Amino acid sequence: MKPVIVFDKNEVNIDYGAALQSIPGNSLEQLFDVLSECIEGRFMFVEYIPEGVSRWSREAVDYFGLPGTHIKDGARVWGELIMPEEKSAYLDQIRDLEAGKADELNYLTRVRNADDIYQTMGCRAKLIKSKDGAPLFFVGVIQNYEKLDTIDPVTGLFSRNNLIVTIEHYLRDNKPFVVSEFGIRNFFSFNTDFGYDEGNRLLKKVANWLEDKKRRGVLFRAEGTKFVHVVVEEEHTTGEIHEMFDGLKRFLKNDVNVNGMHVGLDLCGGAMHVSDMTLDASTVYNSVQYALSQAKAENRMELLVYNEEMQNKSRAQLASLNRIRKNVANGCNGFFMVYQPIVSAEDETVVGMEALIRYRDENGSIVPPNDFIPWLEKDTVFYELGSFILKSAMDDAKRIIDTHPDFIVNVNLAYPQLQREDFKTDLKQLIEDAEYDAKNLKLELTERCRLLDMDSLRNDMVYFKSSGIQTALDDFGTGYSALGLLINLPVDQIKIDKSFIDDIEDDVPRQCLLEAITDCASKLGVYCCVEGIETAEMKDYIKDNYKVTSFQGYYYSRPVEIDDFVDWMMEYEEKLA
Repeated sequence: MKPVIVFDKNEVNIDYGAALQSIPGNSLEQLFDVLSECIEGRFMFVEYIPEGVSRWSREAVDYFGLPGTHIKDGARVWGELIMPEEKSAYLDQIRDLEAGKADELNYLTRVRNADDIYQTMGCRAKLIKSKDGAPLFFVGVIQNYEKLDTIDPVTGLFSRNNLIVTIEHYLRDNKPFVVSEFGIRNFFSFNTDFGYDEGNRLLKKVANWLEDKKRRGVLFRAEGTKFVHVVVEEEHTTGEIHEMFDGLKRFLKNDVNVNGMHVGLDLCGGAMHVSDMTLDASTVYNSVQYALSQAKAENRMELLVYNEEMQNKSRAQLASLNRIRKNVANGCNGFFMVYQPIVSAEDETVVGMEALIRYRDENGSIVPPNDFIPWLEKDTVFYELGSFILKSAMDDAKRIIDTHPDFIVNVNLAYPQLQREDFKTDLKQLIEDAEYDAKNLKLELTERCRLLDMDSLRNDMVYFKSSGIQTALDDFGTGYSALGLLINLPVDQIKIDKSFIDDIEDDVPRQCLLEAITDCASKLGVYCCVEGIETAEMKDYIKDNYKVTSFQGYYYSRPVEIDDFVDWMMEYEEKLA
């Protein structure tokens, strides 16, 4: 048999014709099918350009309801599945491709699947030319960005979705083990200075470094910039973990360079030696999170191990959080909503309200949201609480919308909700069940939401807008990074955080920055709400000097329950009249 691949000193010669003939039937079909199976969670296609026929994976045919594995004029057929509002951008790339102005596709867009649901898809495809330069093949892969996956697409590590399951497996094996978590400090500033692409490249480098240095165990990427290592406890485990932490700390401090510029980053860590196999996985992970949060709070760039002292400090808190968690699963028992008015900066009429969750414990005491929301956001039960908040807010807002048709309720959107594949479908169902008009709903992106992939986040915003839902960026005003979000995300409103306007009358740099933000928002057609208005003087100063559209703060009302809000609004409007 004639050799297919021949090696000599300087090069490798491949007889592709002989390779093709070695395949039964002299066909590339088997190779295509094998490749399609090997890239699980992605949809592969190949177009033979001279005949305009494209070959699609069977998974793509089933998922998108395509007419078959072989499609004539595949670009047109695929284009019909793209959300109408986003179709023109796709067609522009196709025209550039056909005109020879480009040789690849790279886009994110909303695509309708076989269940008639639009989901965010990313496509990467490249042109292969013949020896004489003529277009021959067009090969690409489509990725579903809304599919919950066990592999993190940025780092290649197991994702957080698989972390709790793995801890449960270790507990069932009944062998002591260690869970450690490393968190990169000041990463948000890194993203701001160098961009999200460079940030993702750094996360990938960190993942590669960890994979190279770990001797045993399993690595995961947790939320944001956190990495988790789970390993069976042995004689040298403690030393190995501290060695890994110290090595990564040195790497981030000394070996990160961007465009020839040295960038130093800090690292904090938390760990737990698990020997009590009666614990549940959530308690183990929350304990590790507690140790990491203590390291951050105390500004200690070291690996803190969850110990008896921490356990004594956190035991009561964990017990309380466990009760709260169980109450979420029990129909959100103990939770209730309060609302704070949002008024027009022009005439001070009430234009909306922000919905805020509260919890009353078994003793009747109100537990501050900051004591339980950050923890619950790391737990799968938060999704149920998020649905409760949305449903309650829409039901309560309808009492006002009956007489004020343009009234809007703002609801905070959390990181775990946007991560869920079924969130958009569930949101649509919640709106339908409540018989609520989507135009009267505004979703506020909280700070942690900004850690999500920017392209995916942008497409989420496009989906909300196409559904008639407004969006806002909460806690705005944290620096120039915020301006980048304003420019890149198609939001309807920004909300200037209270901490940013405190003492602004005497702070010239903040005055200049607020002027830049509000001017930019005004030119982009984005509404600007200033939070934290506490006095008439502050309200008048902001109104007289900056381009803002609405106010929110204690000057008008503290957050109150819906009955009190309706009474307050009636009295307020009577005084205003």
